[in-house]
Amino acid sequence: MKKHINSKLKKKIKTKTEKKKMKILVNLEDTEKFEEVEIEESSSVFELKMFLQTIFNIPYYEMQLKLNNQIINDPNFPIKDLSIGSNVLYIKHVPSQTITSSQIFQPQFPQNQNFGNNSLGSMFDQFMSGVNNPGRQNFQQPMSIAQQFSLAMQNLNYQNNKAKELYIKERVKELKDRFLTSPDDLNQLFESDPNLAEAIVSGNDAKLEEIVKQKVNQVEENAKKEQIEYLKLMKADQNDPNVQKKIAEIIRKKNINENLKYAEEFLPETLFTVHMLYINIEINKKKVIALVDTGAQSTIMCKKLAEECDLMNLCDERYQGIATGVGTSRILGVIHAAQLKINEKFLMCKITVIENNAIGCIFGLDNMRSHGCTIDLRKGALLFPSAGIEAKFLSDGEIKKLKVEEHKNAENEAIKKAKEESLKGKK
Repeated sequence: MKKHINSKLKKKIKTKTEKKKMKILVNLEDTEKFEEVEIEESSSVFELKMFLQTIFNIPYYEMQLKLNNQIINDPNFPIKDLSIGSNVLYIKHVPSQTITSSQIFQPQFPQNQNFGNNSLGSMFDQFMSGVNNPGRQNFQQPMSIAQQFSLAMQNLNYQNNKAKELYIKERVKELKDRFLTSPDDLNQLFESDPNLAEAIVSGNDAKLEEIVKQKVNQVEENAKKEQIEYLKLMKADQNDPNVQKKIAEIIRKKNINENLKYAEEFLPETLFTVHMLYINIEINKKKVIALVDTGAQSTIMCKKLAEECDLMNLCDERYQGIATGVGTSRILGVIHAAQLKINEKFLMCKITVIENNAIGCIFGLDNMRSHGCTIDLRKGALLFPSAGIEAKFLSDGEIKKLKVEEHKNAENEAIKKAKEESLKGKK
């Protein structure tokens, strides 16, 4: 599936790069700020404004474009016909004292919906946003959860209840195919939407259909409310401060959606889930997977792993304290010089032992600095130049397996702890 997605994206990226582009020198009027931007010739003036607002931090509706002392008003005019050449395109910031409805593109209901902050279950919504576009199923969407789900509805065109039921059945099948074949995604779904996850693994299709139907109905209901609200705004006094706030919020959501579209077109690789960096190391013949973390001040290891690596006999308890970061944990001591084996070569490293057994091993900044390490993302490796070591990072597949194992181990630990507490209670 991933190879299929990557091949589609590569094809898409190649197609985009083959289109003709033009360079434009842009100046923010009354300032010395010049920017040379590159944009496709087929773009419209509106698309150019959307692109420029990310550079100059000026909302597109407060942006006035001037070329050869002529104001460009038509948002649909193609930029290739502007005859820009070597001329400078000027931007004038015209702050809106009063925002009017004419500055907003009227939402198309039910296809183009902005729902605010309704929560429908993030993993489910992320999947549904890619149902009608398989190449985007693993994308992270920088929108509210309900907006993600609404993307799945954009191509929905059922005319009666029978067609709606058929649509729901298709979505149920695709949900099962997706999450039952991906333990990692299923684990995340259990955290974000346990009811949906339980319905998927239970094999009860009727229950799963009912949950999907509720979500579809919720989207439709929100779309109707949004449409009614929009119509009210069109008839309201647009000098009213409360109306101004609502219109500004619609514009803000519109800008977010346009920003997402830009990312999908020109930065599709950023929409994939990015995994952390892990390397394989060996300590006293014990194989260990270490997280490479430049944000960790020290290299740390949990007590349980230190015992498995037979290092606790070297733990200097005079260096006890509290480790703080994302949470806190008690420091049990420091191993001043532990021998690590990486790619058949040995290195001496300092390791701080902590009490929290959920941490595992983190290869931190202290040892990276002392060994002059380089993180090379092109090679996909952590380099130790002085020792001639190239420690390859784990692949995405290996990391997924690791996460599944960690989840199972955490469940087993929780069950073991519950049994121990139950036995203590009986005594």
